[in-house]
Amino acid sequence: MSKEGKEKEQASSETKKAEEQQIILYELEENIKRYEEIFGKDSDLSARYMQNDQCKIGILFIDSLIEKEVLDQHVIRVLNSQLRDTVDLNKFSLSTNKIKEITKHEEVLEHLLQGYSIIFMDGQTTAYAAETSGGERRPVTESSVETVVRGPREAFNESLITNIGLIRRRIHTPKLQVYKKSIGKESKTSVAVLFIDGIAKEKIAKEVISRVDKINIDAILDSLYIEELIEDPKIYSPFPTIFNSERPDRIAAGLLEGRIAIIVDGTPVVLLVPATIGLFLTSNEDYYQRFDISSFMKVLRGFTFVLSIILPGLYVALLTYHQEMIPTPLLIAITGQREGVPFGTAIEVALMEITFEILREAGIRLPKTIGAAISIVGGLVLGQAAVDAGLVAQGTVIVVALTAISSFTTPSYNIAITARLLRFVLLLLSSFLGAFGLIFGLLLILVHLNSIRSFSVPYLAPMVPFHKGDWRDLFIRVSWRDMKQRPEEISNENENRMLKTRRNRPINRRN
Repeated sequence: MSKEGKEKEQASSETKKAEEQQIILYELEENIKRYEEIFGKDSDLSARYMQNDQCKIGILFIDSLIEKEVLDQHVIRVLNSQLRDTVDLNKFSLSTNKIKEITKHEEVLEHLLQGYSIIFMDGQTTAYAAETSGGERRPVTESSVETVVRGPREAFNESLITNIGLIRRRIHTPKLQVYKKSIGKESKTSVAVLFIDGIAKEKIAKEVISRVDKINIDAILDSLYIEELIEDPKIYSPFPTIFNSERPDRIAAGLLEGRIAIIVDGTPVVLLVPATIGLFLTSNEDYYQRFDISSFMKVLRGFTFVLSIILPGLYVALLTYHQEMIPTPLLIAITGQREGVPFGTAIEVALMEITFEILREAGIRLPKTIGAAISIVGGLVLGQAAVDAGLVAQGTVIVVALTAISSFTTPSYNIAITARLLRFVLLLLSSFLGAFGLIFGLLLILVHLNSIRSFSVPYLAPMVPFHKGDWRDLFIRVSWRDMKQRPEEISNENENRMLKTRRNRPINRRN
């Protein structure tokens, strides 16, 4: 074998050995070629080269994940200006935010996919990762789901760093802890767990981090993946046990109560645990209005939530089994409306409910410009046509419409879906057993609610177990002067919200 052939064979052997050891190769060209083969020649992986008489530098990056202006201004331009004076990469000073020294092949891949630019020097087995992540991102805009009349308009976007920043702008304390982890064998999605040290229960915080660490999956594409993988698997429940929101102010308020937030890169929906049923029935605006107005709205919202679950079943039970409970004039009017209707009350209500659910789903899937109009016009036209054709009674249309309107007052979309499912269950029980079936179904729901836990916190807290002080922000909201303590089940390490003077009174900020 010729001398040139032996050298090539030796170089190939060294490259293979380096790959097996998962280290960075000695030769610059071999390093660049190695990653081009991994990503493919037609991928968005790019390389830039710089050299002088004594050294050669290569910069590797993925076009779609970096901010090109940052790369040009803070990496390439700085290296070009300093290349004349030094040949040691360790002596280069870059003006970018983060510089990490890396020595392993896996670290190169990990940082490339996070938007870093990797700086190699010919003849060195150490590389440097420069923070240049960026690319196209949706700006911070107003939430289209959780709207308010008064209050902040900012909503989370798909950037993990931006979302953490939106929370830090509201909670200016070094006690806000951020635990980051990359999850997903293929997606390597960045996930952050946030909590306030000294307010959140240490036991709950450790449990959340432990469950996140145990996740073993190939990809995380949305926060729902995390939600299903960390919730308690012992009891199946249609009720959500993990709260989610697009609003930074809502998440910040939860953190200040002692809850733990989970942010997933690539999704604007942030998770909040532990969750109780009161959290899902609370609106953002309850804390941006006077306490007496907020109390009225909370009571109204709780009433309409219960009404949206039981109204169709109650209507069927009364008309089918318990006509004696209806006032005579009203019963005569309803009976007159039902003359000629071919279906029984239960079938009639079920058909109308299913029709409305179809219209609601169609309104969501259609483009925004026509979705709302189609759902409203479709509901009116179908309802009127069904009444004129004698297929349903006017009373049934009123009941179904009132049920739908009541469901729209529920602030959390997750628990609103749960109410829609339970509505059909209670309707089925009422159609067979009347009021007894309705009451039996409600008792089963209450027993089930009492058995649910969210990270060891009872779902019905502070009702069960009973905590008198926490009722100040449950069915009503008292003034901030009287809401001095955090929820007892959520935080018991730093319960006081308000600072105290020696006279045990709130500090007067004007002084």
